[in-house]
Amino acid sequence: MQSTESWPAGGLESVPHCPICGDSARETVHLELSDRIFFCAPGTWNLYRCTGCATGYLDPRPTEDTISLAYDSYYTHAAAAKVDVDQLSLARKVRRSLANGYRNHQFGTQDLPANPLGVLSAKLLAKQRATMDTESRHIPKPTPGARLLDIGCGDGNFLEFARRAGWTVVGVDFDEKAVEAARSRGLDIRHGGVEVLDPAERFDGITLSHVIEHVHDPVALLAACRRMLNPGGWIWLETPNLDALGHQRYGADWRGLEPPRHLVLFTPASLKQALAKAGFVDAEIQRAALSTGFTFSASEAIARGEGSMTENDYLEEAGALIKAAEREATRNPDVREFITIKAWRAA
Repeated sequence: MQSTESWPAGGLESVPHCPICGDSARETVHLELSDRIFFCAPGTWNLYRCTGCATGYLDPRPTEDTISLAYDSYYTHAAAAKVDVDQLSLARKVRRSLANGYRNHQFGTQDLPANPLGVLSAKLLAKQRATMDTESRHIPKPTPGARLLDIGCGDGNFLEFARRAGWTVVGVDFDEKAVEAARSRGLDIRHGGVEVLDPAERFDGITLSHVIEHVHDPVALLAACRRMLNPGGWIWLETPNLDALGHQRYGADWRGLEPPRHLVLFTPASLKQALAKAGFVDAEIQRAALSTGFTFSASEAIARGEGSMTENDYLEEAGALIKAAEREATRNPDVREFITIKAWRAA
């Protein structure tokens, strides 16, 4: 059930200016939002949109010292165990073999079983290819010794994939249990944020999957990432899109809001502005999985008071609605549920 408690006295801070552009002019988006997803964070929250750059932000918001209260029953790192190929049905074996064939070709892995026809299959099935590219975070094939950092790495599932692709990988995460799980895979994982890394460490690529929206000072984090990149290095991010069709439809019930854990919500333009402010160049929206079915279904569950993790039959009920939204999001990337973007440090 939703917590009826208030946020602790002294545990809030005001946000009089936009965290991205510094403008004080704003408009109200939602008032008195509450945690209807994990039902663990006390308090209600107001979301505003900057009239200068269109970034959304909570005001007031939890301080860095108290934000952990919003994560008491929160999970981000529970990845489903991969089923052994011998336990798969024939159809699923074929699908895995084709997917491995594509990923081996595109990213440099050597996963088995692999069917080289997966490359052709991916070209013909754009939706499936976009999903595989997004799961693989659009990483290029590495040069010898290339290093990759994942911020908010969880149990290391993505880093394990990147290592199989030939990258030397490092991860950081605040979740102690997730760090332990990742280390059990033999991965180099540090407990904490970027501040626990050696200032002299350098990387050729950095990824942040659904991390930047949880950060009090996104531009400072992006600037720290730029400093850690070698010249010509890249950063990849994915984060909820405040201009998403799901937000337009569901309003305060939209899954991407997640108060108070999501402190800052971007539009494609405002995230590009944040990246530029941090010193990155050539920011490009990536061809990515649409995620419309997930966010629409989760938002409907929130609207029904079920919490977004509850299984329901909404996907089947609203198949036509979701397909129409997917067609619109395909035509116009600016209204996709998530922003998936890549930018570079100048060579």
